[in-house]
Amino acid sequence: MKIFCGTTLYLSLLLLLLTGCDDKDLTLSAEKIPVKPQQSAAMQRHVVNDSDNELYGRFKYQPLDGLGYEEGIHRRDPSSIIKVDDVYYVWYTRSKDPKLSWLNADIWYATSSDGVKWQEQSAAVKRGAHGEYDDLSVFTTNILVAEGKYYLTYQAEKKDGYEINVVAMAKADSPDGPWQKLSKPILTPTYDGEWQPHPKWDNKLVAVKSGSWDSRMVHDPAVIPRFGKYFLYYKAHGIGDTMWADSKWGVAIADKPEGPYIKSPLNPITNSGHEVWVWPWKEGIAAIVDWAGPEKSTVQYSADGVNFDVKSTLEDVPPAGGAYIADKFDDPKNGQGFTWGLAHYGRSDWTFLVRFDTQMFQGVKKDLSWKSFPHYSTIRDVMVDPERFDLPKGALLKHK
Repeated sequence: MKIFCGTTLYLSLLLLLLTGCDDKDLTLSAEKIPVKPQQSAAMQRHVVNDSDNELYGRFKYQPLDGLGYEEGIHRRDPSSIIKVDDVYYVWYTRSKDPKLSWLNADIWYATSSDGVKWQEQSAAVKRGAHGEYDDLSVFTTNILVAEGKYYLTYQAEKKDGYEINVVAMAKADSPDGPWQKLSKPILTPTYDGEWQPHPKWDNKLVAVKSGSWDSRMVHDPAVIPRFGKYFLYYKAHGIGDTMWADSKWGVAIADKPEGPYIKSPLNPITNSGHEVWVWPWKEGIAAIVDWAGPEKSTVQYSADGVNFDVKSTLEDVPPAGGAYIADKFDDPKNGQGFTWGLAHYGRSDWTFLVRFDTQMFQGVKKDLSWKSFPHYSTIRDVMVDPERFDLPKGALLKHK
């Protein structure tokens, strides 16, 4: 006697044992077994919605008093912001070069009581004397507070250095200086690959043989104390790189603020990222990986400071952002995040600084309403050149 086996494979096998169903019966029965839908690939990756993701935020911008647009002066690449007593401090690149805003530059600083109105002070670190490794430019700085002292890390370039950049450091007993430069760089490129001077352009090189990923430049340094060590994050380019947007990050680790810094054998530790932006988050380190590479505009997290995973994707990331992160230099067991900082606007004739506000902080309820972010649905080409798109005068005014 033939019977139709049950609606699950388990029952089919059970009936096979009890009734002696042959293979043909089992095959027919298995065809009737309902298959449970599997999750899509997207939902298998899904962890949390943006509204519940602490490592997601949107950004609002406002002008600054004292560090805004000024004809004849570039201000760019603000550092992380620190607070000493009741005063906020920020350091940044300042240049009067009409062509390249980051060259022929020195590092200046400014102070504020509220983060909006700033008073520019003076140069903190200046270019070196002729023939020194930093005689063309000192720029793209960041601040470290450690062991009762203040440290500025920055990239430096030599006039006849063929665009080879190194990472240097200066230290002081006060955020107001005076700053004492260390005698030599704390991080240098991996000097391999082969190159020769460009036949037409001064101070340019032509790659003959490609080098390591960091054989040409190490720059955009940021040091953060974590896990009882000092983690120096930096971006790099190699001899033979064909695109500036192919930059990646590395990390070098030291026992003391001044080094020596030893590069991780796992470098590069990101496959993307331009300006370096890291902070203590919970028990690990978080990073905003901005506009360069396949994982551009993401927030990433690492439990060990070396192996990073994407946690969210951002919009309208602050260019070269430097945040006020109150616990950045405390090596906290539970890093809290940040809510504001400074960035630069670099697509004008003279670069200037702006303020951003966000909600990338533990326990903060996020404002994600469309009305709070009027830049959404905008296209930069249209904003810059509305006439090319036949927009009448006034059409770009904020709509109700």
